[in-house]
Amino acid sequence: MSFFVTTTMREAKRMTALCEAYEKQLQTLPKGSLCEKERNGRKYFYLAYRYEGKVVSEYVGRNETVVAGIREQLERRKDVEAIIKIIKKELALMNKVLEVAS
Repeated sequence: MSFFVTTTMREAKRMTALCEAYEKQLQTLPKGSLCEKERNGRKYFYLAYRYEGKVVSEYVGRNETVVAGIREQLERRKDVEAIIKIIKKELALMNKVLEVAS
C-alpha cells in the first residue's frame, strides 16, 4: 500500500472514533428550544421538543441560572451537530478516495 492510502485509512479510523464520541456526547445534551411565556407579569421558561411526533413542553422554571445552563447545553448541541455533519462529509470523501485507490 502507498503512504497516501495508509495515512487516509488511519485518518478515517480516527475520524470514525471521533464521530462516535461526539454522538455519545449528543445523547447527553437536551434537544429542542427554550420558550419564554409571560403570565401575570412573570416570565416562565419551557423546553419544547418533539417526542413521538408530538411537541412536548417541559417546564424548566424561572431560575435564571438554570435557564442559562440549559441555553448553553442547547448551543453546545448545535455545535456538536455541526461538527458531526462535517466529520461525516469528510469520511464520505475519504471512503471515495480509498475506493478509487484500491
